[in-house]
Amino acid sequence: MTIEVELHRSPDYTSAGRLPLAPLLCEVFEPILGRDLTGARFVLNLAAVEDGEPLSGRPTLVNLGSSHGYVEVTIVQHDRIIYQHPHTVTEIVAAPLQRHLREALPQITDWGFRLVGPGMEGLSMVRPTPEVVGLVNIAANSGRRRTTHVEEVPEPDPPVAALADLGVGEPGRSRGGSAERLDATLVAVVFRPTAYRSLTGHEFSSVVEEGGFVIGHRHADAERPGRHLLEVTAVVTAESTGASLLRFTFTGESFLRLSNLLARRGLQEQILGWYHTHLFAATPDFGLSTVDVRLHTTTFRRPWQVAVLLNLDQQERVLRVYGSAGDGMTELPFWLAEGRHPEDTATQAADTSPAES
Repeated sequence: MTIEVELHRSPDYTSAGRLPLAPLLCEVFEPILGRDLTGARFVLNLAAVEDGEPLSGRPTLVNLGSSHGYVEVTIVQHDRIIYQHPHTVTEIVAAPLQRHLREALPQITDWGFRLVGPGMEGLSMVRPTPEVVGLVNIAANSGRRRTTHVEEVPEPDPPVAALADLGVGEPGRSRGGSAERLDATLVAVVFRPTAYRSLTGHEFSSVVEEGGFVIGHRHADAERPGRHLLEVTAVVTAESTGASLLRFTFTGESFLRLSNLLARRGLQEQILGWYHTHLFAATPDFGLSTVDVRLHTTTFRRPWQVAVLLNLDQQERVLRVYGSAGDGMTELPFWLAEGRHPEDTATQAADTSPAES
């Protein structure tokens, strides 16, 4: 079955022809997987999840089939699944399309697109509402005085520590990211041995992505003022998560159960971030997906909270840590603490993560 990309020229979004989808997908995923995908089969499972966010840049592109804005991509090559992960349609279609349109028709600054083909006849096309020019919002004064006021209570300053205090013997030898880039990052991470083994030694599913919370202690870096040192003491498999194309959706119940667990452990730990798996080999060109970044920025709002990613394939496991950097996310350096920390014994005796072995 052949899926195509139907182009629509703005501002009236008149039809401007079609392009085959497969070459665009190859352009996106060949660098990610580091292999030639000639002859590979792409299986797309669209989900009825709204995503009308246009792709900025030149030219701008908007998905005119935004009612189904997410897609699970499965790539089969030589009768073996080599990749399976959710993406936004904008990420895998609009991004390569933007480069082609910029070169071929630079005079046109706005486009719309949608996927068309067998089995997609029922998907509606939605033209975005034009922005109103010269609009002025005037707030009406009801004359009624507000009686409530809510503001966030500032967090207490974290204790000060250096990498050596957390069991790092050689700060210049990080296991991930780049220790040389520490001066350019606001966060660095130290894993306790038990937490590290929970991620690298646990038998995760090879069929569906799994994930949960990263917990531990936050410190102010004694050697680099303004930076955070996160000491990961344990990872906790999340409960009551949503099962959708987003693959990993935390709920209020997920956080409530984690809060109860932290209270039972009694170690004054915080939520340092989250972790999840990718069911394919790690490559330098692909870390967190757009879906992952959206989940992080909307759920883990503290600037020092991190996203831990574990890529799984048959040959190896690769663990990487990401943190916020401006409008995006960047890979962070991390270390494995040496020796046994006194709390590690207490951790094993307490009610611990289901991910720990």
